[in-house]
Amino acid sequence: MEGLPNMPAVVPCDAVETRKATTYLVSQHKGPKHIRFAREATPVVTGDATPFVFGQANVIRLRREGPNFREAFETVLAKGYKSEHEDLSIVACGPMVPEAMRAAYILKQEFGYETRVLNLHTLKPIDAEAIVRAAEDTGIVITAEEHQIGALALLTESPRLYGLPVITGAIGVKDRFGDSGAPWELIKEFEVSAEHIAHKALELITIKKKPFVDQEAASLVDVL
Repeated sequence: MEGLPNMPAVVPCDAVETRKATTYLVSQHKGPKHIRFAREATPVVTGDATPFVFGQANVIRLRREGPNFREAFETVLAKGYKSEHEDLSIVACGPMVPEAMRAAYILKQEFGYETRVLNLHTLKPIDAEAIVRAAEDTGIVITAEEHQIGALALLTESPRLYGLPVITGAIGVKDRFGDSGAPWELIKEFEVSAEHIAHKALELITIKKKPFVDQEAASLVDVL
């Protein structure tokens, strides 16, 4: 659908965000429109006060222990968010947003790492600024998709990231046929759960911490 000219694509993360997206597209957006959402029930991680602006990503940050999972997080528009020097960023949409939030919880509680979660509810037009700024600020970006992997092209095309040590990774369905089953079974079968996201994050953080060696410069020193 994104390949169709002038076709906006929105992938809300829960029922509340779906209602907001539908209301906006039906009442305010002129032209064709496309909303993609999960068939099965998904966790509700947003509320009436959660911002929703078409074309602008949200930043989700783990802030505290709460009486329920949603209240442990704070959600703000990415446009006004100031860097808190997080260790990594996870870019997610649709049903993968709750999984990214769970991954952020795992990384904080078990390893002490801070995570910036981007809820990219609008895939077209995409909030490129929010993604590039996350890459600049944290140096590690993981995309979390509930379908085939393939959303990192934007990072490779941004001239602002040229020369910066940005490490990228992707969680999504690998090159394989689909299966039938309960959603919670398929999340684990296709390796797109919060635990898989957290494992990928730890893998990339380990790579980032390794000392960088310029092999060309090292060879030159040997020659001299």
